[in-house]
Amino acid sequence: MTLSPAARDVLRAVAATLVADGPADLGDRVAQKIATLPRPADRAELDLLLRLLDGAAVNLLLSGIPKPFTRMSQTQRERCLRSWATSAIPQRRKAFQALKRLTIVVHYTTPGVARAIGYPGPLGPPPNTPKPIRPLAVSADTTLSCDVVVVGSGAGGGVVAAELTAAGKDVIVLEKGGYRNEADFTHQEGDALETMYDAGGLLATRDLGLVVLQGSTLGGGTVINYTTSFPTPESVRHEWARDHRLPHFDGTEFTRALDAVARRIGVNTDHARPSGRDQVLIRGLERLGWHHGLLPRDVRGCPQDDSCGYCGMGCRHGAKQSTLITYLQDAASRGARIVTNCEVRQVTIARGVTTGVEARVGPHAVTVRARAVIVAAGSVHSPGLLLRSGVTLPALGRHLALHPATAVLADMDEEVQPWTGTIQAHYSDQFADLDRGYGFKFETAPLHPSLQALAAPWESAAQHRDRMARLPRTALIGILLRDRFGGRVSVDREGGAPIVDYRLSRYDRKHLRRAIAGAAEVLEAAGAREIWLPVARTVTYRPGVGMRARHARDEWLRRVDRAGWGPNELLLVTFHQMASCRMGASARTSVVDAENRVWGIRGLYVADASTFPSASGVNPMLTVMAIAHRAAGMIL
Repeated sequence: MTLSPAARDVLRAVAATLVADGPADLGDRVAQKIATLPRPADRAELDLLLRLLDGAAVNLLLSGIPKPFTRMSQTQRERCLRSWATSAIPQRRKAFQALKRLTIVVHYTTPGVARAIGYPGPLGPPPNTPKPIRPLAVSADTTLSCDVVVVGSGAGGGVVAAELTAAGKDVIVLEKGGYRNEADFTHQEGDALETMYDAGGLLATRDLGLVVLQGSTLGGGTVINYTTSFPTPESVRHEWARDHRLPHFDGTEFTRALDAVARRIGVNTDHARPSGRDQVLIRGLERLGWHHGLLPRDVRGCPQDDSCGYCGMGCRHGAKQSTLITYLQDAASRGARIVTNCEVRQVTIARGVTTGVEARVGPHAVTVRARAVIVAAGSVHSPGLLLRSGVTLPALGRHLALHPATAVLADMDEEVQPWTGTIQAHYSDQFADLDRGYGFKFETAPLHPSLQALAAPWESAAQHRDRMARLPRTALIGILLRDRFGGRVSVDREGGAPIVDYRLSRYDRKHLRRAIAGAAEVLEAAGAREIWLPVARTVTYRPGVGMRARHARDEWLRRVDRAGWGPNELLLVTFHQMASCRMGASARTSVVDAENRVWGIRGLYVADASTFPSASGVNPMLTVMAIAHRAAGMIL
């Protein structure tokens, strides 16, 4: 569905209001982006919203301006949009954030636009690197047969496929995304989001309260992640063994699996040269006397230079040891067949036994008949696939953990260039255990224009443009929260697309507030000039000196409280999705057993982060790989 002509006219006016100096076709390009949203219901909702925004009566009631939006002055339009951004009505805030995110991100990811704010963009063209994997071409309706079909090719699916192929099994891997390697990594943000992120980077919870960033490309999230390779914390392993009756997490078997995958992907702490962002983090932590340590990373020969900050758009150097260049290459070289751009619609089940999957590649139907099906599509799509396939376990789709992430940002005197340097090199566990293993980590992340545009509050076009212009001197402390209470994945009735519902609990919100206060303290100690938060209204402060420092920070936190902690008041992002098909000892409380088997269905397995019994509290890639490595042995 495309937008109606009336809605498109309003969208042009909205785009010109949000970005006053944007190109004339910005609204039309945003309309094209809306047309790619996965759910028809979301497209229809935006069409209705835009048409309502042009109603004089609606605007009089909601914004005090008795005019259609398209007939307002720029000043009136900005006032109208501000009233939506900070409204007490959640639906109005959701509507504003939908339009702001789409418009601002489309604008600042347009090649060349961000040069005006000091962002250089790609550092030259990508290398001419050959593609060593040859995916199976599908040009007609096709039926395939194999021993095992693996749905997904990331940290879970890639490992399982390689291990089973090495054992002599006939394996087919089905990947929803395309095949892109170093030669395709343009390092243009818009291109990377469109071609390597799920839903073009537009995936979010139903209420838009959390932006869901996850990979959708051959190799999955391992191709676009930040290389952080923490092993599963001992305390988390004990918790899973004790509270979920899964003793193998406490034993040598799981330790051997962690060690095996760490060796294969070259996990080390030798590539931890601090970027400008990390230098700010380290300086603040050391002045406070707080913990910091080196991040273990899955890299070999990483140059750790300015080009490394673009690693979220793919590593041109081939240094990142993603499944694309490790496990999938292993599997392909031993005869595994790989199908890309393949959307799996359902697992076929007959009398409680798995028989294969039904999928599509473009207009063509693909049927795969297999003795075993391994679902490794991630914590959003794995439960979605099982639900579409008729699996009815009570825990399916529930207990979803998202590691809600945000950042405290600061203007610095120095040039930080937060998009450059080692992608992640240092971290802090000072507050990782505030209560029975729940707390938060401090990390940094590269800040490119799209994330700055999302984070920066919008109160007027000029104010937002001014904040964007400060990007080169912006530092950030990233917050990774281990959430205790989860959300849910369901599927819509129209096309079976997954829907994510998640609301931050009061317990987790308390930890998040503590994290924001701590991150601000780190930035103060590092010499920040002005500190701000990605909330809907501008809430900043300038650090004081001596006793006044604590007073200034406390007053800022009170203003943050007044700005609100609800959906679309504070920007939250999830890079890690977990626990929606969790492992356990009972079909009443879990989806898979200790051997990754879906309860009650023979030959059906899940082997990805969705099987975590709870949030891991650390970047989950290595834990996923270890679970998949162990699962492969069980499946054999």
